[in-house]
This record gives sequence, C-alpha cells and structure tokens, in this order.
Amino acid sequence: MSVVIKAKGILFDMDGTLVDTTACVEQAWRTVALEYGVDPTELIKNIHGRSGLDTLRTYFPAECHTPEFLRSYEAQVVEQTEGVEAVPGALTTLSSLHADKWAVVTAASAMWAQKRLSQAGLPMPKHLVSADSVKVNKPHPEGYLAGARHLGLDAKDTVVFEDAVSGVLAGRAANATVIALTTSTPRKDLIKAGAHYVLDDYRGITFVDRGDHLTIEFKHIDS
Repeated sequence: MSVVIKAKGILFDMDGTLVDTTACVEQAWRTVALEYGVDPTELIKNIHGRSGLDTLRTYFPAECHTPEFLRSYEAQVVEQTEGVEAVPGALTTLSSLHADKWAVVTAASAMWAQKRLSQAGLPMPKHLVSADSVKVNKPHPEGYLAGARHLGLDAKDTVVFEDAVSGVLAGRAANATVIALTTSTPRKDLIKAGAHYVLDDYRGITFVDRGDHLTIEFKHIDS
C-alpha cells in the first residue's frame, strides 16, 4: 500500500540508519572483546543502538568503565574506514531537506558522529544530539525529545528513522512516528519493538518540503 506521512521535522539515528558502519563496528568490538575475555557473540547481539560507554559498563571489566577508555577506543576505531558508506538513498534524502528540518540523534559521541558522516560523504547536520549531550541514552526518549526541541518542535510532529530496537523504543517513547530500516536488525524485531513502518533503506521514499510541513511517501508491505 502507498503511505503518505505528514511531519514538521525528521530525526535520524546515525550508525546503521544514515551510515552503514555495521561490519566495521562489529569487527572492532570483537577485537576488544577478545582482548578482555568477553564473549564476542553475545556482545555483538547487543551493541546496536546503545552508547559505547553503556556497552563497556555492561559487558567489560571495571577498568574499561571510563569515558577515557571509550575515547581511546573510539580514536583508534574511527580511523578504520573499510566498509563505511552511506546507507542507500541517504545522501539524496539529506540533500533534499532544509537544514532546519532535520537533526541527527545518535548514541555515539559527537566526534564519532562527525567523523563517520564525513567518511560516508554525507552533509553535517546543523542540529546534532550525541551521547555527550544527554544524561540517559536510548531506549530512553531524552535524545529524541532534545532533537525535536532543537528543531523547535514537539516530538509528536516528527518522524524518527532508526535501525535498532533501542532506538525504536526511544522514538516511540518520545511519541514520534517511527520508520525503521532493516540495515542491522531483523524486520520481526523492529516490528515487535513497535516501529510504525519497516523499510529496507531510503530508496523508494519521496520527501517533499511543503513549507510548513514535509510529506514522506513510500510503498509499505504490511507484515
């Protein structure tokens, strides 16, 4: 069926939603997991959509539970660019939107977000909410509520694009409409988390700026 959504602004997650970093990120976490005796299989199942510091505190020994350790880890990993590319259709999507009508809301640090967006050839957002600027990360809605405020909007008037269960939960908790992409998470898990719509990527989505609002049109297969 054809779907048309009206919104006043769009909030994008980054890793897996705008930038395909899945292979690079997973390999980096596998490496550090083996170094510290952490089960990499269990770890990889649970890294998407959560902050690096939360991952460290959940799975790694106490010596790794510091922002300093995370910054050191990120500084090394962010220079690895193999496999880092824009999600199909992301560049066209962002290029079609006015800078004041979209924001990036990510569980990554600001440094990581800016570096990855640049590596993928995507424009820098005028509005960025990162792990550095929130007290509680996804699945808490704080980030998406902050993103909406950056745009001068109520979150209920925004559409959230996500790829992870924690992000879908955060978007729903913020009372936004959530469109999930299957770039890193199985469709069934995204549906179970409460995504309003689930798509493969941005190809086939039409964004039109109508002045006081945007329309987002696509074909959706009911699951």
